[in-house]
Amino acid sequence: MTIRKSSHSQKSMGKNSVAIFCDVQNAPKIKEMAKYLLDFAAITLGSVHYKKLYYNSSFKEQVSIKDKLKLLGFECVNVTDTSENSADYRLVADCVKLFAPQKFPIPNTVIIVSGDWDYAGLVSVLQAMGKRVIIFAQKGSASTKIAGLIGSSNFYFVDDLPDLLNNINKLQPDSLV
Repeated sequence: MTIRKSSHSQKSMGKNSVAIFCDVQNAPKIKEMAKYLLDFAAITLGSVHYKKLYYNSSFKEQVSIKDKLKLLGFECVNVTDTSENSADYRLVADCVKLFAPQKFPIPNTVIIVSGDWDYAGLVSVLQAMGKRVIIFAQKGSASTKIAGLIGSSNFYFVDDLPDLLNNINKLQPDSLV
């Protein structure tokens, strides 16, 4: 596992912009791990400029997760369409919109919290654009194909975030956590 820490000067100049997209249906443990994810991104990657969570308000547990992540500054997108992969399509569309010409920082790194193979096309496009893509999947729901596509240095389990941050802190005594 390779962990890179962004320099303070890169963060302050906005060179390392990060976007996080969470598909709560595929990674409900993000409810307990979101703060760790934000710390991981800030310490190792740069400034998190975009945070989006996709959920369905018809499901009580998903609303509970939405409520917690909203407190952490996530923009929460209610996808009430019950057709198959509707949240996946919305996430992909929103991610693609980030790369249209605009005034805001275009992310260098995209974190997708979902181990769903449905994101393989998005991952391939982002990689072709020279973007770093990191996948955080929940144990037991991760596609081995997406793990192979992304590579082991950019694939993690949401469940392991506390240990991952602990290891970063041991390697980087000056970290902010």
